[in-house]
Amino acid sequence: MNILETIDLKKYYGSEPNITRALDGVSLTIAAGEFVAIVGTSGSGKSTLLNMIAGVYPLDSGVIELDGTDISRLSESQRAKYLGRVFQDPMRGTAADMQIAENLALAKRRGQRRGLSWGVTKAEKDEYVELLKRLDLGLDTRLNAKVGLLSGGQRQALTLLMATLTKPRLLLLDEHTAALDPKTASKVLNLTEEIVDENHLTTLMVTHNMNDAIRLGNRLIMMHEGHV
Repeated sequence: MNILETIDLKKYYGSEPNITRALDGVSLTIAAGEFVAIVGTSGSGKSTLLNMIAGVYPLDSGVIELDGTDISRLSESQRAKYLGRVFQDPMRGTAADMQIAENLALAKRRGQRRGLSWGVTKAEKDEYVELLKRLDLGLDTRLNAKVGLLSGGQRQALTLLMATLTKPRLLLLDEHTAALDPKTASKVLNLTEEIVDENHLTTLMVTHNMNDAIRLGNRLIMMHEGHV
């Protein structure tokens, strides 16, 4: 069963003769449970591809199908309930002025309607404590701490947890360890591997690190000048 299919995706910036072909006819098929690593030099189109799948920017042409449904014209917020995403910048993906528990609650309720009674229940807090314990970063005792007070590594681990909390149909990892020191990056990668394996998540990971790509991915895709 295919989770994701992209058909002849094109995204251009600028105009002739100075046009940049960020994506120039990208077609991919990703089956359920695959961990696909995308490598390539800067400007090859890796992050642009993830942005197009997530709906950050509109396509110039092409089709994106998720579970056989055309999502090409859905907004980023409409796609969010199907996708989990972790960015390169640890400051993205979390709300710095909200508590750890509140951030996790927002992630858990992604795609649901929220009324005036929105709040974090005791049962939810108990669940979050157990989830945070596995990170082994001391966050399970800091549920009420503001996320903005956390280190980059702590925030990235929390973002990974948030992105996978509702077991998304597709997990997008955009160089999610590139901004971390080697020791913290290794910890976040190990956590990524554990969570993906446990939940059988279909994953698309952009990375500059060939060793990480080979270690985690069961398929490797090389991009160059907007092409696969």
